[in-house]
Amino acid sequence: GCCNEKNEFAERHCGILLDLSGPFASCHSVVDPKPYQEECKKYTCTCENSQDCLCTILGNYVKACAEKETYMIGWRAGLCDQSCPSGLVFRYNVKTCNSSCRSLSERDRSCDMEDVLVDGCTCPDGMYQTNEGNCVPKSQCDCYINDEVIQPGKLIHIDDNKCICRDGILLCQTPIDLTLQNCSRGAEYVDCRNPKAQRRVDSTCSTWNIPNFEENLPCKRGCYCPVGMVRNSKGNCVFPDDCPCSFGGQEYDQGSVTSVGCNKCTCIKGSWNCTQNECQTTCHIYGEGHVRSFDGKSYSFDGLCQYSFIEDYCGRENGTFRILTESIPCCEDGLTCSRKIIVAFQDQNIVLQDGKVTAVKTTESKECELSGNSYSVHTVGLYLILKILSGITIIWDKNTRISVLLDPRWNGKVCGLCGNNNGDLKDDFTTRYSSVAAGALEFGNSWKTSQECSDTVAQTFPCDSNPYCKAWAVRKCEIIRDSTFRDCHNKVDPSTYYDACVEEACACDMEGKYLGFCTAVAMYAEACSAVGVCVTWRKPDLCPVYCDYYNAPGECSWHYEPCGTLTAKTCKDRVIGQKFSAVLEGCYAKCPDSAPFLDENTMKCVSLSECSCFYNDIIPAGGVIQDNCGRICYCIAGELECSGESLCFTLINLGKMR
Repeated sequence: GCCNEKNEFAERHCGILLDLSGPFASCHSVVDPKPYQEECKKYTCTCENSQDCLCTILGNYVKACAEKETYMIGWRAGLCDQSCPSGLVFRYNVKTCNSSCRSLSERDRSCDMEDVLVDGCTCPDGMYQTNEGNCVPKSQCDCYINDEVIQPGKLIHIDDNKCICRDGILLCQTPIDLTLQNCSRGAEYVDCRNPKAQRRVDSTCSTWNIPNFEENLPCKRGCYCPVGMVRNSKGNCVFPDDCPCSFGGQEYDQGSVTSVGCNKCTCIKGSWNCTQNECQTTCHIYGEGHVRSFDGKSYSFDGLCQYSFIEDYCGRENGTFRILTESIPCCEDGLTCSRKIIVAFQDQNIVLQDGKVTAVKTTESKECELSGNSYSVHTVGLYLILKILSGITIIWDKNTRISVLLDPRWNGKVCGLCGNNNGDLKDDFTTRYSSVAAGALEFGNSWKTSQECSDTVAQTFPCDSNPYCKAWAVRKCEIIRDSTFRDCHNKVDPSTYYDACVEEACACDMEGKYLGFCTAVAMYAEACSAVGVCVTWRKPDLCPVYCDYYNAPGECSWHYEPCGTLTAKTCKDRVIGQKFSAVLEGCYAKCPDSAPFLDENTMKCVSLSECSCFYNDIIPAGGVIQDNCGRICYCIAGELECSGESLCFTLINLGKMR
């Protein structure tokens, strides 16, 4: 309800809307006043300040009329009088467009709207409103250029052009539009004269597909790439399809190919298109037990026992292989100077120790076949490579370092110090008992193969026991983080390799006799070459490699390669070059046509008939031995050919009788 006093006020004043001789009559035929009058009575009655509410409703009717281009004047006289701040005057037909100082130097965006005349306070004729809202004559207006405010009468330099602000307009020696117009690098000039011109923003090759939120801002004059083009890093306007691709902080042009693991990526229209091969995964251990798991977890665990490095038993009865590792300490600090590796599969153990490979049969076999065909041994660079037919490759540097590469079919099917190879490093510390260990000690101890050795209780770090070596180690290992490996830093994070290097180098009393530091730097170099960055870091006084050792006097077929792969024909692989997926540093031979085969047993270039054989030891070409079964075998062109009845059963039975 409405109290009488307000009711009376509403009745008396709202009626003016319908008054045929009142100020609103000229609009009756355009906008029906009846609903406004109803609204007026209801609203004015319930509202706290009846007068304000009445004027609001009347103003709404006036606005509705103005939208239909019928303008009312004089209706405010009496109740709805409006007073204006000093300097402004009240008008019934105020046009907001082009009434500010800014509109003298920039196109006024308010003119883009359909301009409905409204009533309100405005500057007297010939005056313009400043940013602060004061009315001033043209001569006192500021000028505006690209968001900068220049005071009236002020002289400024824009590039080599002198300009002065007069009457809200910048007057320049050379008209400003002309100086901006000679755009370079494929850009075009935008002058903002077109009322529909929007703010243009140059996108770059790296940001062009990020949405641009600046579109509805005032247009800015200047040079911009034509619509649909973007700037490349050289500042030229190009189509997005011609943008280079970036990878590891570098730019690659269209058609460039780079490899990521076993996949080739090609730059097509600014983005990489990669093959989707499943790649081999790799696990490394080196030095004092620095491990990098298949899934990329890095940790250190150095225990004095034998541990399961990788296996596929994983708590089940049945499995096909186990690779065991044991660190061989030297000197009183218990430093790991080399590693013994046992690869147990089928009915044999292949042992890698003291730079040699030996095979030991674990069961007495009635088969008298040489089981040499389930694996092969190769020498590549500084490394010995053991290839097992079931998709396992072992790369050994003959000292502390071992890498195991698994074919994709082993994904998620292994366990041990190398983790479970499932692509997720969070569960890499899964123990032998299938729980996830909190730290490296609990995890490492769970993979002991014998309960006779005690658990490792604390890790000893050489830097703690040789603090005086720490500064030297830090200085020495800086090579991993300095400009030597600069091209690799944004592709392979050097930090874990650097930390491992410092630990290795802290055993500095062993410098020279102990290769820990060199191994650590070589590990980082190899990680770099895996992503296509080859770094030549060895020097005559820094971890040198002497390939000349293999060259006979006057010969020079052996050379050091920082990132090589075997391309010579070998006695074992008669086809050209046994390609390994790994790129390895070391000594490589270019064998002459007269002796085209590399004999990996003797590291010499030979003709086929001079190829030696290996059976527990090197057998020269033409050599004769008796094999484990008592057969007579000849080494012919690198292959053992055995004949004669086997004495196998007799030997085995004799063995049992003894």
